[in-house]
Amino acid sequence: MIRELNFSDSSINETKLSIIKEFSAPSSKVISLAVNKVQSHKQGNNHTKDRSEVAGSTKKLYKQKGTGSSRVGSGKNGSRRGGGKSFGPKFHEVNFKIKKKTKTLSKVTSLILKIESNNLYIFNEDDMNIDNFSKSLKSINHKSIIFVFKSTKDSDIIKKYNNYKNLNFMSDSTYSVFKALKHEALFLSKNSELYTKLLSGIVK
Repeated sequence: MIRELNFSDSSINETKLSIIKEFSAPSSKVISLAVNKVQSHKQGNNHTKDRSEVAGSTKKLYKQKGTGSSRVGSGKNGSRRGGGKSFGPKFHEVNFKIKKKTKTLSKVTSLILKIESNNLYIFNEDDMNIDNFSKSLKSINHKSIIFVFKSTKDSDIIKKYNNYKNLNFMSDSTYSVFKALKHEALFLSKNSELYTKLLSGIVK
């Protein structure tokens, strides 16, 4: 079931649509890959110094023979206090890529999951303004909400409500499967490509 939010009178209309058979079984594997992609965004700047990088002299600590102690060279080796770290982490690039088809399928799966839980709404962003948006928010009984627009640039509504708790905004280019599933309700603009291309292809 998909619901439509009308900003003109803050009403919600229900539309019963069935999911096409080939998309009836959501793929949990592509969701897992999409989530791993989000969580793999690391800088890779954890680094420890080895014996060539720590400060100190390379002079032999004491003579080779006659001391009764084991032979020793530089004081910067990893077995001594203040020495370098052996086999420690180095600066590295963290890179995790998924195929374009997999990324698209993960978006489709996230929409299907929202449809099955009756938490997918559509709206017309051309009818929105700051006044009716605030009134419509009061009529929505969900703990966390996410709105998906065609574009989030130069939007007065997003500028005003961007810091509201449990309220998030995304566009077609910044759509995140992880964030979409994390929020309870998903509101999808009719102007967005997720609606015109993806959603129209999975329901009838």
